[in-house]
Amino acid sequence: MKRNLIIFHKISFFFILFLPSNSFAFQEHGATEGIFIHLLGHVCFGSSMLWLFFMIRKSSFWEKDWWKAISYGALVLAFWNVTTFIGHVINPFSPFSCPQIEMVEGNLGFLIWYFSKLDNLICIFAMSLFYIGLKRLKGSLLEKDNE
Repeated sequence: MKRNLIIFHKISFFFILFLPSNSFAFQEHGATEGIFIHLLGHVCFGSSMLWLFFMIRKSSFWEKDWWKAISYGALVLAFWNVTTFIGHVINPFSPFSCPQIEMVEGNLGFLIWYFSKLDNLICIFAMSLFYIGLKRLKGSLLEKDNE
């Protein structure tokens, strides 16, 4: 069974590596209902991250360093959802496109559009905070085991 699974993964890796189809950096949502559902997902996810931040902040968990890092990660993810939401909303009305980015000096619309396209950097920062919190939790648990 395990050998068959390894063979399956090797064959899958071969097909992905040597027989790729088109891959685009930005995924556009074709139909109107697709983007509405996607935006609703950002609202739900962002509000749940805000809820998590405030629940941790007003509980006794706030005294622990790892919970603070995890809650700040949730807050940054809420900010990421706002940024991404704005980017999705302004994208259809924007005269800018990714292949031909040309900085127009003093154009606030361009800066908002460009910042919304860099939303993955915000997400990476949030995931780093989650990682730091979990690493601190692991260190704390190892200290308790050694005692």
